[in-house]
Amino acid sequence: MNYDRLTSRLVLFGHLCMAALLLLAVYFAEERVLLIDSAYQLFHDINHESILINDRRYSMVLSQLLPWLLIKLHVPLRWVIVAYSAGFVVMAYGCYILAVHVLKKRAMGLLMVFSLLAMRATFFHCISETFQLMFFAPLLYACLESLDEGRRSWWLWALTVLVELAAFFIHPVSIFFIAFIALHRWIDSGRFGLPQTVCVTLLVACVAVKMLGGQSGHDESFIPTVETLSYAVQHFFRLNSIQFFYIHFPDFYLFPFLLWLLTLIGYARRRKWMRFVMCFAFVTGFFVMSVVVYWKGDGPIGMERTYLPLLFFIGLVFLHDELPALCRHRVPAVTVCALYVLLATVSLVRIGVSTRPYANRLAEIGTIAAQARAEGQHKLLVTRSTAEAIFPVNIWGLALESMLYTARDGAENTVTIYMEDDDFDRQDPLYDDTDAYVAVNWWKRWSVDELNPHYFRLPAQGYLELVKTEEGYRLAPLR
Repeated sequence: MNYDRLTSRLVLFGHLCMAALLLLAVYFAEERVLLIDSAYQLFHDINHESILINDRRYSMVLSQLLPWLLIKLHVPLRWVIVAYSAGFVVMAYGCYILAVHVLKKRAMGLLMVFSLLAMRATFFHCISETFQLMFFAPLLYACLESLDEGRRSWWLWALTVLVELAAFFIHPVSIFFIAFIALHRWIDSGRFGLPQTVCVTLLVACVAVKMLGGQSGHDESFIPTVETLSYAVQHFFRLNSIQFFYIHFPDFYLFPFLLWLLTLIGYARRRKWMRFVMCFAFVTGFFVMSVVVYWKGDGPIGMERTYLPLLFFIGLVFLHDELPALCRHRVPAVTVCALYVLLATVSLVRIGVSTRPYANRLAEIGTIAAQARAEGQHKLLVTRSTAEAIFPVNIWGLALESMLYTARDGAENTVTIYMEDDDFDRQDPLYDDTDAYVAVNWWKRWSVDELNPHYFRLPAQGYLELVKTEEGYRLAPLR
């Protein structure tokens, strides 16, 4: 089957996938938004009626513009949550439309959908920068390829620069995406032309600006120490990070791995040795680096995000280089594309199924909040061991997540549940301070009087402890 005909038929499937993602983002908005970082960001935006930018990741502005506008208009919290959740997918869909219909690079649209194959829990971390990169990066490639083909209009140059800036200032891992794109375009075009020069120059300038501004603590956490590196190399195949890869290989990574091998074989058969070396070295090197940097392991959200860039590297070389060659042999190309469609469809279904622990967690928060309100209490404290027994997903953002979830029914319904270590100081006067509420463990004291009254209201009262019993829950004094 002709390559252009095959990819044009898959464009509609891409639209269906993006539309399905958008529907899932709307339907599961609360499960996506009321979780760790996204809950913290939205809570900040609501409370200060401003936009939060952390660690000089300026591209965070894009996803907060619509919620910020709705907050300024004091739109009900339920709709702010939906808008915040949907905004990330709307941005992704916009990238798809630009790549496929404006720049006519259908393979890059298919590459965006390809990321679904290794995405489950990541979808419920809607703020995920890597998720956004899986759409910014293919669009950047589409822009550079169009420039290489002689389309040198001012708007295309502007779009290229803006997309590269958006990609770079979303997460430190973007350096690998942009470097891979520039290297592949150089090899594919056979020359290091003006588009590649601009791309690399802009990348170097962005790195210089970021280094001159000083590395943030979060960015530095991606750089392993000498001791960590030594330990990780010696115990490489027993690290928690690689155990996640082993467990999820049949489900997430088997199909991309086979496509990677197929692409390498294709390069070798056609004697494309520069492409072979680039493809093998980049994928292998990034995998080893990911295992070492995240040697301690993480939850499903963190580990999925860690390995997600591998799908960009593999998908790019396969869809751009190997699929056209396979199309000269109709059966292999159609078979591979049929598997791609099947696996992407199954991934969408499994994303929907994966919502259960997040939905159950919110439902339990709702049950606890209803009982607390009935007893006239809105500020609760729970120990870590009790929280782990109650919630299927137990993470640091519980205090803010519970506030957002309960306040969506009206500011006067706000209840906050803060999680403390089991051995916390029960004599700490903070928990008796009627003007204080505790939000996160690294920045404990926040003032009730500084809450945005349009969305949150907490009464002047101290904390009571939430205790789990055989019959349900009870509220007990801390002393």
